[in-house]
Amino acid sequence: MGASIRLQSSALNVEILPAGASIRSVYLEGVPFPLVIGAQDKAFYGPANRTFFGATIGRNANRLDRGRLPIGGEVHQLSINEPPHHLHGGTTGAWSRPWTVESVSSTDAVLALELPAGEDGYPGIARLTAMFAAEDEMLTIVYEGEVTAPCPVNMTSHLYFNLSGHAETRDHCLEVEADRYLPVGSDLIPTGVAEPVEGTPFDFRDGRVIGRGPSLLDHNFCLSSERSWTPRHAARLFCESSGVSVEIATTESGLQVYDGAYLDGTILGLDGKPVARHGAIAIEPQNWPDAPNHEHFPSAILQPGERYRHESVYRFVKG
Repeated sequence: MGASIRLQSSALNVEILPAGASIRSVYLEGVPFPLVIGAQDKAFYGPANRTFFGATIGRNANRLDRGRLPIGGEVHQLSINEPPHHLHGGTTGAWSRPWTVESVSSTDAVLALELPAGEDGYPGIARLTAMFAAEDEMLTIVYEGEVTAPCPVNMTSHLYFNLSGHAETRDHCLEVEADRYLPVGSDLIPTGVAEPVEGTPFDFRDGRVIGRGPSLLDHNFCLSSERSWTPRHAARLFCESSGVSVEIATTESGLQVYDGAYLDGTILGLDGKPVARHGAIAIEPQNWPDAPNHEHFPSAILQPGERYRHESVYRFVKG
């Protein structure tokens, strides 16, 4: 598991674990409870973390239909860890692995991981880096990656937010800068068509209370048709009862939002209480899900000699 890494800025205290390059907690000055949900038991992080609490996801975030990965006319079969589909890089993805700590200071940490060729069915070696930095009220996460064969690299931080300290988050208000989203089938695989949010429960452009949105929220919001070089504003999550908000800017083309509907209370949070249904909201900047199986989606394929770079900034505000 490795020893905890603590980052401290003028406003934030962040705990990171090398297991899965996971963020276990984020505290904001003046707020007595953590704003990111973490597990009480540190041994939970790594292969047991099937809810992906705070973990770094790679090689490929989200689902791939039936584990099919078409690249250059060849279809690779990936591991099936959410039958019948492949989820979040598979059974031995970056979320489950011990990362190497390359450098640490009071405000910054750099971790690295090499995934071997063929693991979970992915072609080529992937060399990944996760960089975390705390400055004032901002937490910045930068992911970088290189591959030795054409392969998807689509990383994200699977942070679960609870801005109230209460058992449920259905009262949180979410704003998302997206005028399209990806409808999904019953198995949560995108249908392949990006639909307008206008007139649907998925219209979060002007803010919508999570509990007044769709009955199940586990969808990608289409921020743009391509990734950007610098982070741009994507979303804001706000809790009126606590007065706490988090603003998210990202380089990524999509934003997956999951309302915690399948959390079942089997995991104890940092306060020793079960994290139950709707106990947290996951907001995951990333490329559009199942992109390799949809030619008109933004490409997630990285070529040898190219360098993948993802930057997301989380700004926590009280009052």
